[in-house]
Amino acid sequence: MSWKLLDRMNAALLCRRRCAGRHVPLRSFHFAFDSYHVWDRVIVDAWVTYVVCHSSQELHFDLRFWIGPICAGGERDRLSTIVDSEPPVFPGRHYELPRSLYSCVALQTLCLSYCDLNLLESIDLSLLKTMRLTGIHGSRSRIQRLISSCPRLADLTLEALRQLKTLSLLDKRLRSFALRCCHNVDNVAIDASELTTIAYRGAVSDDPSYTLSMHGSLAISSCTVDFCSEELITSEEEFDSSTHLHLKFDRLGSCIDSDLFPAAGFRTFTNLRRLELTGHVPDCGVAIAMRRILEMTPNLESLTLFLKPEKCNPTNCDSESESDGSSDSGYISHSDDDDDTDGDDYGSNIGYNSHSEEDGDDSEEDSSPGIASFSAIRCLRRRVKEINLVHYEGDDGQATVARLLLSNALVLQRVCVVLTRGRIGMQMRKKRKIKRWMMSRSAKAVFL
Repeated sequence: MSWKLLDRMNAALLCRRRCAGRHVPLRSFHFAFDSYHVWDRVIVDAWVTYVVCHSSQELHFDLRFWIGPICAGGERDRLSTIVDSEPPVFPGRHYELPRSLYSCVALQTLCLSYCDLNLLESIDLSLLKTMRLTGIHGSRSRIQRLISSCPRLADLTLEALRQLKTLSLLDKRLRSFALRCCHNVDNVAIDASELTTIAYRGAVSDDPSYTLSMHGSLAISSCTVDFCSEELITSEEEFDSSTHLHLKFDRLGSCIDSDLFPAAGFRTFTNLRRLELTGHVPDCGVAIAMRRILEMTPNLESLTLFLKPEKCNPTNCDSESESDGSSDSGYISHSDDDDDTDGDDYGSNIGYNSHSEEDGDDSEEDSSPGIASFSAIRCLRRRVKEINLVHYEGDDGQATVARLLLSNALVLQRVCVVLTRGRIGMQMRKKRKIKRWMMSRSAKAVFL
């Protein structure tokens, strides 16, 4: 917050009246502060009150009183210490929303971050469809009452609500629901009759009392699961009907030992068509986890891997920087029409000595039984038509996973590889390897 910002915000609002000769109705009002102080209260009150008084028939609000990550991560037993040590606003200094906001019938979107609800006894938000509450200071009962007062609510996102422990959404026909970093939540009950998209992010919970219960006939088409730690532990079966699933890990496939993908009595996700996995690939052992996951998805058609870069020690970083240079920092784009030989000259002119990029590596057979059985994965041989590798560096772990996927995908139609930045010669080597691993010769390869 600065006086320059405040002055410009005031000028922007008042200019509407000066230019038109009257108050022009607003349809949306969004702002985000990196800090908030008690002396800013009066002027922010004036903004919100002005917008509410001069809103049109459709109004969208997004008020953020802090900019930063919503969670420091970690398990439930130590989370309170982490979060409480980094409050975005000190106790007693939360911004209290003007109560006139809760009687604004034109409000259709309400996104609030790090403020106090300051609710009215009677709330009239009959047209509100979208709500996001982040870091709200207030009791569970107030949050529940605000949500229950929105009869048309269809899209709900709850983030970093430390005081929220239980929540009932059985009186709502939500289409989209997201619960992120509300680590003290014990029970959430949802009417899932019309729910199509659900997202969860949180710490590992081994508490048997924790439940996310869904009622009604399930029709969830998209699900995103992101955990604040390295392991995934969940026994929920409500996502079996999903056609799109996105799992995020610190280590790609770290759910191998979880209840979601048990070692015996395999469950199958027969409805799943699109699978996205995000995480690090520190070693070739990730391939075993990948095999286990793919065996659960017999009808999978599209697989996307978002590959997080590995942390490197100063020695490796210095040598990589020295070999890469600073002249070639952009991405290069190719398609399968490019000549495979056009990169040989580049490769012969650089000092490239990474073990994972040696051409001779491709002829070596994998000794691990878990890796060798990739050829028996049903979806790879019969169903998978698209594979995407995002931020592909081509180190040992990534190269192993890519080779096993591409060499066993028999009906593949399209491969898209987003390469990390590097010298042209290295990029061309990676390109040639990817195309050589592809078993389906009719598949189109795109490199970005």
